[in-house]
Amino acid sequence: MKIGIVTTTYHPYPGGVPEHVYHTCVELGRLGHDVRVVTTHFGSGRAPNEEQVIRIGRSVPIPANGSICPVAVDVRMRGKVRRVLLAERFDVLHLHEPLMPALCLAVLAEAEVPVVGTFHANNEGALGYRLFRPLLESYIDKLDARIAVSAAAVRTVSRHFGGEYTIIPNGVDIDRFSTATPAPPRGDGSFNILFVGRLEPRKGAKFLLRAMPRILREVPRARLVVVGSGPMSGYYRSHLPDGVGDRVVFAGRVSGEALSRYYAEADVFCSPATGGESFGIVLIEAMAAGAAVVASDIAGYRDVVKDGVTGLLVRRGDPDSIAEGVIRLARDGELRQRLTESAGREVRQYSWDRVTGRILDVYESVLDGGAADSRESVLETEWSEEGVELDVI
Repeated sequence: MKIGIVTTTYHPYPGGVPEHVYHTCVELGRLGHDVRVVTTHFGSGRAPNEEQVIRIGRSVPIPANGSICPVAVDVRMRGKVRRVLLAERFDVLHLHEPLMPALCLAVLAEAEVPVVGTFHANNEGALGYRLFRPLLESYIDKLDARIAVSAAAVRTVSRHFGGEYTIIPNGVDIDRFSTATPAPPRGDGSFNILFVGRLEPRKGAKFLLRAMPRILREVPRARLVVVGSGPMSGYYRSHLPDGVGDRVVFAGRVSGEALSRYYAEADVFCSPATGGESFGIVLIEAMAAGAAVVASDIAGYRDVVKDGVTGLLVRRGDPDSIAEGVIRLARDGELRQRLTESAGREVRQYSWDRVTGRILDVYESVLDGGAADSRESVLETEWSEEGVELDVI
């Protein structure tokens, strides 16, 4: 099968969607399929599988959902897309965030083969959907199957467009994270707390930093390692709470093997995001690495972490609640072990071979002219004045 995967974000641009697309490509290739990624230019840098990548236009950053959303633009986008589709002759197209301008919409307009769309975003406001709903309805109707990475992602899109969605979560390279060696090597006696994420308001790093004075009063050997970069990097570095400077390490942006080693070093992984998370790949990575998880009690994260079973959920935007969760795990080694063991069993469902196998089932279904058949994962949504109701069928 020849598969075209279309995405407005891809390597070297960092993020969950580029990782999702890359690992899907690798796994589909391992199964014998011919895959191309259709995306755009992000300045310098290359993808690990650049030979499989077709780039059209360039990326323009647009503020959205408390973050920065890259949009692929080109004044001749539709014509270039038409030529790519004619040359490649894909059997099926898979669009990630299929209603994103302009690349995905151009592909939907020109596609003459079955099209699958995956929705990743969790955005309660969804301003773009609300403003452009009449226009976008004609595009979403061209999808032969709809996938969402979580129930939160389903709610975001279905309250505006209804429809039926197969929930297939993001995947993680379980073996890479579960077998990594710590970095730096253990031995200094620190209780390591790890944050991984873009340093922007939505990821909530400031609330974890504000929790550190209380954490250090109760756990003097605690050390926070912040992995990631972003627009708030300089501010966070220069506005640390009093007395915590030597117990906070800013590691900057890392990837690949280095990232998995930071996870392996962590005793606790903390993600204090304030919202807008559709799934939480970082939570799965931490669980695979054996770090106990403390995360905000928000939509998207609740789809991954079972409170008190595979991690602890704490109040959003509340430094005291974050501190209480971290301190509890620092003091209670048995609880920490119980959570990590349970999480280690749970996380196997997110391996890339399982996730890609389910995606492939959807491809084969649309090629056969049918709907995806998975009674445990298909959500049927109906719009009413009270809102969207989700029922497992």
